Amino acid sequence: MSFLFKRHLRPLLARDRDQTHRAATQLELLFDLVVVIAIAAAAHGLSHTIEIGQPLLGSLQYGLAFFAIWWPWNLFTFFASSFDNDDAAYRLSVMVMMFGVMLVAASLPVMFEQGLTRYGFWGYIIFRVASALLWMRVARANPHLRQTAWRYSFGQILIQGVWAIGAFLLPAWSAGAWVMVAIAVLGELLVPFFAEKAGATPWHRRHIIERFGLLNIIVIGETLLSSTHAIGASMQQGMHGPMLILAGCGAIMGFALWWLYFCDVDHLDTIRRRRAFVWGYGHFIIFSAGAAVGSGLSVMVSAISAELSTETHTEAVHETAHQVSHATATWAIAIPLALYVLGIWLVRDRYQLQNMQSTTLLLFSVLLLLTGFLPYAPLPATLLLVLCLVLRLQK
Repeated sequence: MSFLFKRHLRPLLARDRDQTHRAATQLELLFDLVVVIAIAAAAHGLSHTIEIGQPLLGSLQYGLAFFAIWWPWNLFTFFASSFDNDDAAYRLSVMVMMFGVMLVAASLPVMFEQGLTRYGFWGYIIFRVASALLWMRVARANPHLRQTAWRYSFGQILIQGVWAIGAFLLPAWSAGAWVMVAIAVLGELLVPFFAEKAGATPWHRRHIIERFGLLNIIVIGETLLSSTHAIGASMQQGMHGPMLILAGCGAIMGFALWWLYFCDVDHLDTIRRRRAFVWGYGHFIIFSAGAAVGSGLSVMVSAISAELSTETHTEAVHETAHQVSHATATWAIAIPLALYVLGIWLVRDRYQLQNMQSTTLLLFSVLLLLTGFLPYAPLPATLLLVLCLVLRLQK
C-alpha cells in the first residue's frame, strides 16, 4: 500500500524552470482537444447571432463565451508548466477539470440564447474544485510557494461567488448582468497577478511558448474550416466564382495568420512578471480574433448563398441566410483580422523590433480594419495580409 501511495500520489513539487527539451505532454494535448470542441461552439454562436441580425450583442456574447473557454485553459497551462508530476492523482484531477470545461462548452449554445447558465456555472465549479485541490497539494509540498498556492485557491473560489450573482440573480443580458460580468472577468485576471506577487511559480518559458502556439493553431483551424465549407458550397452551386474566391481567400488568410505568428522572432524573451502578464493576457485578443475570422468567413458564405438564392429563386439555403447583409459579412471578416494582427503587435513586435519595423503590424491592423468599408472585404484583406507578412519578414 505504501508503494502504491508513493507511486500514484507523489508530492507536487515545483519543476525546474531551466529544464531542457521541455515539451507539451499527452495530457495537455488531450486538454486541448476539449478546448477545440468549446472553441467551435463559441465560433458557431458568433456566426449565428450575426446571421440573425445581432452583430453587436453576438460579439459581446462571443467575447464572454471565448473567455469562459480560454481562462480555464490558461490557468491549467501555467499550472502544468510549473508543477506537473504526472502521477495518477494529478491525471485524475486534470480529467475532472476537463469535464468541467466540457460542461461549459455544452452550455454555450444556451448561453447565447438565454444568458449565463447554471450548467456553465456548475462546469466552472467542477473545474475550480479540482484546481483548488491541486493548489493545496502544491502548498503542502512547496513551503516557499505556500502563500502563492493559497491565494490562487481561495481567489478562484471567491470569484466564483461573483459569477453566481450573474448566473442566478440577475436577468439575462441586462445592464446589471453585464456589469457583474465585467467585475467577475476583472477579478479573474487579478487573481494570478495578486498570487504571483507572493512568490513566482516556476513556469517554463519555452514550454509556455509552445503551448500558446499550439492553441493558436487550433483557433486558425476555424478559418481553414470555413474555407473548406466555402469550397463545399461552391461545389453544390456549380463552382460559383465568388464562392471559390472566398474559399481561396480563407485558405490564404489562415496560412498568413499562421506565418505572422510563427515567424523568426522569439515570442517571449523574458520571464519578468509584468511582461509575461501582458504576453499571456494579450493572447486573448489573438485567440478570440483568430477563431472569429472563421466565423466571419462563415457569415460571408451565408451572404453569398443568399445572393445566389435570390438570383436562382431556390430555397436550398440556410433558413437565416436571407437576413445576412453583404456589408455585415464584410465587417465580420475585417474586424477580427485587424484585431489578430494588432494582438501580435501588442504582445510581441512592439517589444522585439526597433524603429519603424515595430509599427508594421500596427499600421496593417488599421488598413485591414478599413477594408470593412469596401464592397467585398475578403480579397483586399487577403492581399493586405500577404503584403503585411512579406514586409514583416523583411525585418
